[in-house]
Amino acid sequence: MDFSAPSSGPGWRAYPAAEPALRDSGLSCRGAGEQSGPSRHTRDRRLATHGLVLVTEGRGRYADEAHPDGIAVQAPTVIWLFPGLAHGYGPDGGGWQEHWLLFEGVGTRALEGFGAWDRDEPVRRAAPELVGRVTPVFAHLRRLLAVPGGRGAMLAAALTHQLIAIAAECAPPASAAQAPDVIESLAAAALVPMPVERRARALGRTEAELREAVLRATGLTPHEFVLATRLERAQFLLAETTAGVAEVAVQVGYDDPAYFSRLFQRRVGMSPSAFREQETRRGEPARS
Repeated sequence: MDFSAPSSGPGWRAYPAAEPALRDSGLSCRGAGEQSGPSRHTRDRRLATHGLVLVTEGRGRYADEAHPDGIAVQAPTVIWLFPGLAHGYGPDGGGWQEHWLLFEGVGTRALEGFGAWDRDEPVRRAAPELVGRVTPVFAHLRRLLAVPGGRGAMLAAALTHQLIAIAAECAPPASAAQAPDVIESLAAAALVPMPVERRARALGRTEAELREAVLRATGLTPHEFVLATRLERAQFLLAETTAGVAEVAVQVGYDDPAYFSRLFQRRVGMSPSAFREQETRRGEPARS
């Protein structure tokens, strides 16, 4: 329900009912709100859910068990909160503007695995565009949470995904900021057959360094990243060109069409021919 005047300052807050179906299949929004101006610091608080705080104006401080001396917060900043972790945060005497979100669900494991957040970096300075991107989403979320019900909860879950994506994109972990050139180079050479050790050497890294950089930036190992890049290209070629399956296999780095077809079937869930049949638009010639 919507409470438009929280005691900690102007704004709103809502705590929708738990939705087990959404929690057990992906994500469920368990709370959201906005507030501005001076407010009390939270201290030694432990959440039962994940949390996301987006500070869009002002400055303050954050502390938790791993950062007892505190971390300075200067807007725009993203703060990630984790279940069971004692923490505290709040603005300095001038106050600040924050948007906050509580969420839970099995999807959090995948999001963390793919690098949406890093528990070692709970506070991240964000790009200025964060402010303009999150404001309309929270306005939409407020309207949805004002009326209880399953449909609103489902749509709120979708907006929760969107806010997490915005935060992860506008405030990537430091490790990801150091890896763009590696990821781009690895993607550019993904269709060329070579072992991971050679790929690492070509990028001036050890195999372990390459694995760490790719894993932290994408949530995938170098082998999985190369495989995903190849299969994405293969699907494009099958859907958008007249190249035969054997030719597509060669173009994406596989000399054995039979192996490529088995791999495609296992990863995509259908054969290359079935995928082409599904994706070809009737009445339109395939483009070469």
